[in-house]
Amino acid sequence: MNDLYLTTIFASLFTFIYLFLSFRVGYFRGSPVMKLIFKMNDEINEKKLNRNVRSHGNFSEYVPIFLILLLILEIKNGTPFLYLLTTCFIFLYGRIAHAICFSFCEFNPFLRISGMLCTYLGLGILSFLLIYQLS
Repeated sequence: MNDLYLTTIFASLFTFIYLFLSFRVGYFRGSPVMKLIFKMNDEINEKKLNRNVRSHGNFSEYVPIFLILLLILEIKNGTPFLYLLTTCFIFLYGRIAHAICFSFCEFNPFLRISGMLCTYLGLGILSFLLIYQLS
């Protein structure tokens, strides 16, 4: 039986990142739970809140598709481990770069563009590998 190492490891990593992004959104929304943990500023910057919400939403849109594709490829067991691992790291960089750009920077075209390119590249590679294995 396949142990699904990559899906397990990267699902866990992505979950930690997702939780971090969720906590940031809660913080900027003035969540009562966050007020217990952190000293809250009275004034919440609307632009910063919107950027963090978008970062969180964008992450939650792309990661599940990636994990589903990765899971299928690991179950099929026809793709070399190194190909999948490299693709996982490309996608991971993309998601982290994009999250940093939106959560912590006012404007950083390098992080935004490289983040989305690596996100698209990771999804594209896994999609290609799945279709290639059908032939």
